[in-house]
Amino acid sequence: MQGKFVIVTGANAGIGKATAAALADKGATVVLACRSKERGEAALNELSCVNGRCFALMHLDLADLDSVRAFAAAFAERYGRLDVLVNNAGILGGRRLLTKQGFEMAFGVNYLGAFLLTMLLLPLLEQSEQGRIIMMTSVAHGWVDVRFDDLNYTHGYNRFLAYGHSKLCNLLFTRALSEKLRARGSRVTINAVHPGIVATDIVVNRVTGRFRWVADLMRLFFLSCEEGAETSVFLASDPALSRVNGEYFVNCKIESSSLDSKDLEKANRLYDVSLKLCQITMDPLPPPRPRILI
Repeated sequence: MQGKFVIVTGANAGIGKATAAALADKGATVVLACRSKERGEAALNELSCVNGRCFALMHLDLADLDSVRAFAAAFAERYGRLDVLVNNAGILGGRRLLTKQGFEMAFGVNYLGAFLLTMLLLPLLEQSEQGRIIMMTSVAHGWVDVRFDDLNYTHGYNRFLAYGHSKLCNLLFTRALSEKLRARGSRVTINAVHPGIVATDIVVNRVTGRFRWVADLMRLFFLSCEEGAETSVFLASDPALSRVNGEYFVNCKIESSSLDSKDLEKANRLYDVSLKLCQITMDPLPPPRPRILI
């Protein structure tokens, strides 16, 4: 990873911070893309204590699509190339909340913000020798089907089902984009990761500290953040994976996902809907023109 540029979203804590540390130890320059300036700076100071690591901190709020656009523009101006994008950031909501643009929070943060970020950064990934995109999903993707008639969960909201819905969307996006990249002969790949059942602070209310005891209890029984980061690090760095595209990984191995997550018609429909929701008027990856044989 020496000389490579990597973005890890949600890198101020949990799996994201562990992923950033491991990739920096392999020689990459890692940009910590964080919503909170204070938590981001604290993570930067902690991670930078190890000699030889190279980090930068940039602001990114996935609950605000304007922030996503500003981040992508600032990153492009500063670096001009991207080797790996790790779409790690995610939330497990409590009550139903909305993003700045009015999307249900789990759908907006876990999926739609990551979708827009990926699409905006694709030109930079194309500049890499072999760009890689990693989407964080979950076994929870199998709990639901995609709700095209109610993507924002205005009816029957349940925090766990909304979380699973966002993770299914991530996996469907992985399927759709991998097919489009493959059809164009692109060197960029995209794969999805279920990190396992990891003891993180995702259940903790960051304002009130509620459910801190649950996170502490999880640490007694579940994977550590470092263990949870192993598959993301593997996908980001292993040379043998340069042609692996559109797969679902668990424990550094390709696994089968739900039937709904394999439905390419649904995947392409979600892709098209997402372009409209993000107000992307021209598909950056239109179908290749058919060859005319003479």
